[in-house]
Amino acid sequence: VCGCTCARPNPDYGIDLSLRRVQWIGNEFTPNGSTLDLQLKSTRTATVEVGHVVYDLDRRAYDLLRRATRTAPRYLVLLVLPASDWLGHSEQQLELRGCAYWMTLRREPAIPNTSTVRIRIPRTNQFTPAQLERIMDAIKRREDV
Repeated sequence: VCGCTCARPNPDYGIDLSLRRVQWIGNEFTPNGSTLDLQLKSTRTATVEVGHVVYDLDRRAYDLLRRATRTAPRYLVLLVLPASDWLGHSEQQLELRGCAYWMTLRREPAIPNTSTVRIRIPRTNQFTPAQLERIMDAIKRREDV
């Protein structure tokens, strides 16, 4: 949908998925220089507030995501699932209930002496095709989102 290929890095170094934007040139797809590394998490215990999703991220993941740069961006994508009935299926469809949110932690401070770090993801940061296109465009321009 967004013109990206995806790959699972091995070894992962804290990255679960790498997205690379491609474009059609001539008779083939060619990478266009925008790459985004994602750490993927899912939870049923995040707190959904009016403006934010509150989640306790383990400190190692927090520190890995803080090491991101403009040229090597790393984002967290958190899939927030309902406490029950988060998966539905029939012969016509497979439905995953919940919502995924994204966040960059690139400029966040170091947090000493803790096993988890409480983060607050704006609920406007839904990980949708339109948001992914916006993020990839910013990466190509070497801008922050």
